[in-house]
Amino acid sequence: MTIKNPFDLTGKVALVTGSTMGIGEGTARVLAEQGAEVIISSRKQEQCDEVAEAFREQGLKAEGKACHIGRMEDIDAMYRHIRDRYGRLDILVNNAVLSPWRTIEDTDVGLFDKTVEVSLRGYWFMSTEAAKLMKTHGGGSIINIASVAALHPDRMLSLYSTLKTALIGMSRSFALEYGRDNIRANTILPGVFPTKLADAFDDEARRKILDKTALGRLGKVEEIGYAVTYLCSDAGAYVTGNNLVVDGGMTVGLM
Repeated sequence: MTIKNPFDLTGKVALVTGSTMGIGEGTARVLAEQGAEVIISSRKQEQCDEVAEAFREQGLKAEGKACHIGRMEDIDAMYRHIRDRYGRLDILVNNAVLSPWRTIEDTDVGLFDKTVEVSLRGYWFMSTEAAKLMKTHGGGSIINIASVAALHPDRMLSLYSTLKTALIGMSRSFALEYGRDNIRANTILPGVFPTKLADAFDDEARRKILDKTALGRLGKVEEIGYAVTYLCSDAGAYVTGNNLVVDGGMTVGLM
């Protein structure tokens, strides 16, 4: 008797934005290890190709395709490519982000608009185009990478926190509107991981964070990949419109 692995992603096509480093790369790697064919995407084609090549050298299925999600023409080009090459998309992980480290008063209109274009508008239209394609082959899974800052905003990250909060509402709205098309939408809220954003915290701030984190350590980028795998695989087939906090118990310590 053959027992099906509910986490198996063999035959699935997955697009992960912002996947040439950090959480995005770690997530793309886990999805590929579970059998998915992964599209590595960020703003620069050379970086996308380098990561995709490294994946292929390890026997994983991957290609690199640049896409600046703050530009509508790039989004259109990405989905034309996906339709022409694959004819389907099963998994979208919205991870690319701008993280301005500014006070509220120092956040001018130009920075505000640029951040919204990437961190909200980009997520919205990447998801809209994904849903259109997913409807043609029986469904799929959209996962928005937010942050625990959506629940507990921090100083200097007010705009970042605001837009991460908006992603929670966005995921819930997409879950409701596309549920009957078997398209699921969920949000993951990571805690502190070894990324460029975490580098902005000085040693004292990092120590305070770890002191308040139940597990007493930073997360590993692949641990977001495991959470994504659950939500986009058959194992999470009855989960939609939900928020999954992956923070080592940090928010428990903040309550």
